Amino acid sequence: MHNRPCPDRRREGARTMFDVLLGVPSDCSGRFAGCQLMPAELRAAGVVDALGVEDLGNLQVAIADPRRDPATGVIGLKDLLNQSRVIRDNTQALLAEGHRPLLVGGDCTVLIGVAAAMARTHPEAGLLFVDGHLDCYDGTTSTTGEGADMELAVLLGVGAQPLVEFADRTPAFAHRRVVVLGPFDEADAAAEGSPDPRTFAPETTIVPIDELLADPGGHTRRAVAALDARADGFWLHLDLDVHSSDVMPAVDYRDPRGLDFDQLRDVLAVACASPTLVGASVVILNPTQAPPEDESARRVVEMLAAAIGR
Repeated sequence: MHNRPCPDRRREGARTMFDVLLGVPSDCSGRFAGCQLMPAELRAAGVVDALGVEDLGNLQVAIADPRRDPATGVIGLKDLLNQSRVIRDNTQALLAEGHRPLLVGGDCTVLIGVAAAMARTHPEAGLLFVDGHLDCYDGTTSTTGEGADMELAVLLGVGAQPLVEFADRTPAFAHRRVVVLGPFDEADAAAEGSPDPRTFAPETTIVPIDELLADPGGHTRRAVAALDARADGFWLHLDLDVHSSDVMPAVDYRDPRGLDFDQLRDVLAVACASPTLVGASVVILNPTQAPPEDESARRVVEMLAAAIGR
């Protein structure tokens, strides 16, 4: 448990600041395929000084079983549940103390533990989900079995029951309190039979990539306004694969259809300026997928610092 005094930053100026950084070196493939290196990569690129945060180190998490659970189809299900407990308990402690944490992944499965923590500390909060993928597969339709294919569906109440029930309520976030920005794979997911959130969670707001590209800042302002009207605070989740792979190759599943760094900075600047932001997670930087001279980590750090006005 952390026992640091923490002022109520909602009473400060419009620009929101994170005060602590927590590494979550997760990789839901069960094969340590590279995303677990993300916290170290961003630290090496200067993220702690650039953001002016206290570095709390890494949570001790690992998904080391690459097998798909026979009942649910999820890779390393027991490991994933154990990881989610560690994330839940540590995030809950930070939120209860009044911190505004930044969790640096890893992969999108960090959100399962975060949602459980939010259910306990901010039960009426919402979720701003910025991702190039909908992540609404289940254990049957996912070709990989990775939990990061499925976490949004899980938080909306669809998928493997041990994960759906993990937050002690279903859904973990009320559908009307979730806004999704940036997916470019809706047609791909539909063709593969993925559950469709427009059908099972019709109150969820989804802004696909073509719309977001037309006005990144404007769509984010409308998203934050909608969350302010429907929720008591919100968590920001950022999967860096919302970037076009033309500008950021260091991701697991490359796709050129995403945002550039300036466009994503505009999204983040609006979200991070909101006094109702509770905390954030940023995931999916895989240095093993890029050439040695790639500077994705440095560019991500610069983008995050610019977004919070540092």
